[in-house]
Amino acid sequence: MSDASPAEAANNRVTIGKIATKTAPYGGKVKIVPHVTQLGQTEVSKKTLTVRQGKRTLVSGKSSASLNPGKYQVTQSVTYRTYTVKKTTADVRKVVVGAPAFRDVNVRCKAARVTPDDQGDVKLSFGLSIIATCKSSAFDGSHSFAGWLMNDNGDGSLWSGFNDSNLDELTVRGTPVVGREFAAVLVPEGDLPKTTYVKKTTSKKVYSAHKTVTSKAQTLTIKQGKKPAWVWGNGGYDCPKGFPIKGNADSGIYHVRGGAYYSRTIPEQCFATDSAARAQGYRKSKR
Repeated sequence: MSDASPAEAANNRVTIGKIATKTAPYGGKVKIVPHVTQLGQTEVSKKTLTVRQGKRTLVSGKSSASLNPGKYQVTQSVTYRTYTVKKTTADVRKVVVGAPAFRDVNVRCKAARVTPDDQGDVKLSFGLSIIATCKSSAFDGSHSFAGWLMNDNGDGSLWSGFNDSNLDELTVRGTPVVGREFAAVLVPEGDLPKTTYVKKTTSKKVYSAHKTVTSKAQTLTIKQGKKPAWVWGNGGYDCPKGFPIKGNADSGIYHVRGGAYYSRTIPEQCFATDSAARAQGYRKSKR
């Protein structure tokens, strides 16, 4: 039995979309990945890119690519498989507590021996020694009772007593007779188990063979990000290309090439223009 209807199964596929135009940070690269959409019950095992620029292949069969600003030809490929869900229901054996300890449970018993209880040579008419096997739908199998019973009413109508080896208690109306079934109430010392069967449903994915889909090549444009007005210094004496003006944060003074202190200044900020430096609160060095 499958969860997927024929209509749903037909929609189990992947689609490859175009990668949108991206903008790289100024002086840097931008990362691209395949644009894959999963539909329905599918599992993708591989998504790759092949990137060409002119006649050069820059990336082949990779999961991602980092590109500088420019134009590229990009091909995408995806390997996937579809699946349906098969459900199976079975009866599972489960053992539970059928008769809890020290709780009354109605039983049907048969005695293998019933004799007056002995104390020395004296036969006690109000006591019985009994060996019996008791059963109930409340617990598995049978439960043995080997102990003594006392006549609570004094007339033989109600007998109650304990197992010799534990605290199992048995109460019987009327005097038990060997080989004849009788009703009783058992209070077990420990829990008595009961085997039940419950319905358990398991699900299993049934897979198709792997399929590979490759897109047509698309032209992808990576744009150049806008040049910032300033960048942080790198801890050395030189500023990056395109940001020649040095800003000394301690003094609040900026220095231009040819200035008396330009070569000996370690900049905290580097500016593209004088106006950018002034916008950050710096003043130009007088020398």
